[in-house]
Amino acid sequence: MNRGVPPFLLPDPSVVTADPWRLHQDTGTAALPAFLADWDYNTDLHLSRDIRVDAARARLESGLPADAPLLLAVEWTAAAAQISGRARRIPVSDGAKFHVDVHIRGALLGGALILATRLVLGDDTPAADPFLAQRAGDILYEENVRTELQGTAGRLPTYVVDFAEAGFDPDARWHVELPTSLSEPALAAVRLYLNSADTEVVNAAKKAAAPTPIQKRILEWMETDLTCRLVEAALRPEWRETLYDYADDNDTIAASIAALLRTLFPHESLATLVVMRDSDPGRFYSCLQGALRRMRVNRDDDAISPAV
Repeated sequence: MNRGVPPFLLPDPSVVTADPWRLHQDTGTAALPAFLADWDYNTDLHLSRDIRVDAARARLESGLPADAPLLLAVEWTAAAAQISGRARRIPVSDGAKFHVDVHIRGALLGGALILATRLVLGDDTPAADPFLAQRAGDILYEENVRTELQGTAGRLPTYVVDFAEAGFDPDARWHVELPTSLSEPALAAVRLYLNSADTEVVNAAKKAAAPTPIQKRILEWMETDLTCRLVEAALRPEWRETLYDYADDNDTIAASIAALLRTLFPHESLATLVVMRDSDPGRFYSCLQGALRRMRVNRDDDAISPAV
């Protein structure tokens, strides 16, 4: 990871030698790919790698005392939900070799998985030279590996729950929760709950990367419902007044909703949509229906168009 000019002396990155991350599945073990096309929220991830640390050389090249405590820290982050967890935190001895296993629940993931491996100072180590690491947690080495998680669950947090126990209508097929603030992170703000009793819907979501024709219809129905909910929320007085106050921040739900409105209604301003929705709701929703259909057709055409 390039952190620009470091605040203190760093060792050469070769003091840490890490094998590629391995993904463990029922069919065997393979190198972790850049894209997990068949991943879904019911799929827990089991990853492992071997790491070797030349601790003596790391201390020498960092200007640290020969007995300075070092730690190897491995953490994971789910980009969509902005959830992080500590996989391992291990004291490092000279010439140490570690086998690191990481187990992550699929329900916590979404968007992308980021695996960070760091060599850090284990405790405060006062130094006369201000350009030497001296505080616990100072990072001497860092490597980040990112894997994109594809499918419906990769786009927003999705959960399979017992609707009766969760307090939802037990006959509903899914439930959408929208954020309370437009400043919330886009991929963590909207939550989709699937009724565990509705195996047809659950299986459609699990096979989102390669659905059957019937599953594709179900997914399109879910997408239409979610899109209508977002558009409706954006045009309410409490959101429409502040939508563009947050839209410049690409990571917010406001930016995602603003982009959605531009895609659906490229020739209409927000003010025009508000007037149409308030004065003639029936006409507005028929226009939204047509816009959704055109967006889906254009997306499918793009998917099969040859590269230029």
